[in-house]
Amino acid sequence: MAPDELLARLSSTLRHDIGPAVVEPFPKTQAFMASVILEKLSAQIRLASTHTEAEAADLAALAADLPRLLGAAPVPPTVAAAVDRLTAGDGSAALSALVAALWAEREALGADRFQTVLGRARTTMRARIDRQMEFAA
Repeated sequence: MAPDELLARLSSTLRHDIGPAVVEPFPKTQAFMASVILEKLSAQIRLASTHTEAEAADLAALAADLPRLLGAAPVPPTVAAAVDRLTAGDGSAALSALVAALWAEREALGADRFQTVLGRARTTMRARIDRQMEFAA
């Protein structure tokens, strides 16, 4: 049995068999809360590979969009290094470095270019949050 299926079964047993059989309010609540935690953990494990693939695709799409969004104007070295790191596939750490570099160089980038690139990076970050909410909600 897959780990996510085992956790889902444990969750169901706690929710439908053990919880209703417990008389005392505190242990009853604990059984139901354990069920909720196991259900969320099961979903997180079940979705892990799908989310990893989606994250990689989102970061690759962002890396592909950045040269066009940054345009032909000179790009500050820290931003260029962050873009290179993202293009190399350094994952979410590269995205964090890009955002930090954008904020550090916002004056040099100019307001419009800064907002455009930061907005595109935020879209990628929001997609990650939305994926995480699938099992957190």
